[in-house]
Amino acid sequence: MPRNRHPAARPRRCISHAPGHSHSRRREALAYAEAEYFRKTFHFGLGGDLATGAAELVVGGVWMLLGTVCVLGTHLIKGQLAKARRSTMNRRMTAAALPSPEALEARWHRTQRKSLKEALHLGAMLMQIADTTSNAIRLDKNGKMAGRGGGLKGWLQTYCPSIPYSTAMRYKRLAEQLLQLLSIEEVGAGAAMDWVVPEEGKAQIQPWKPGAEAMEIAKVRACVGKLLWFHPSQRSLGKVLRRALEKAGKLS
Repeated sequence: MPRNRHPAARPRRCISHAPGHSHSRRREALAYAEAEYFRKTFHFGLGGDLATGAAELVVGGVWMLLGTVCVLGTHLIKGQLAKARRSTMNRRMTAAALPSPEALEARWHRTQRKSLKEALHLGAMLMQIADTTSNAIRLDKNGKMAGRGGGLKGWLQTYCPSIPYSTAMRYKRLAEQLLQLLSIEEVGAGAAMDWVVPEEGKAQIQPWKPGAEAMEIAKVRACVGKLLWFHPSQRSLGKVLRRALEKAGKLS
């Protein structure tokens, strides 16, 4: 009797590996399935050759290596390209006396909770930027549609990705409605916000000619100041502006 074997234990059965045995058939089926997988993946076997399959294995290995080793470098290159684009846009906007991506982000992240006046000034900056962007359809040289301009949304995604578009549009809409109520609606109207709502702690922009012009501008500032004092929240101001614009027939 073998060592360490209980006397009542059943005798072990010898497993046959003859070609006709079920275990052997399972192994053959598994081998066939693996062969089919490699044939379909690397195109050798039926209708191919081993040399082609080996070449594709080498190419596949190279791509796997590139994907592993170069992913960080590719990411860094993309980051450098984005910085270059932003730097170019900063220079272009600054030269045109318009808010640059750097200036917009610096002001946006200056405070976490925006006061009503801060929201209006940010909205005015976004209005100025929006005047330089377009959602118009672009045509190729054959007159066929080649795409559509990204507008302000595309501009923010490219140059100021840290600024949420929905919040930016809320500030922009609020600034637009205030200037629209004052009949300041043309292109470039965003620049008027510095005149209408002077920033706290900064010297007020004065008219080029003192006298009657200064008095009229002072009246507008006083009127807007009272409006913001009575409606100190963005929601409250937005409601009163919409009602006033609807009453004046300026809002459909």
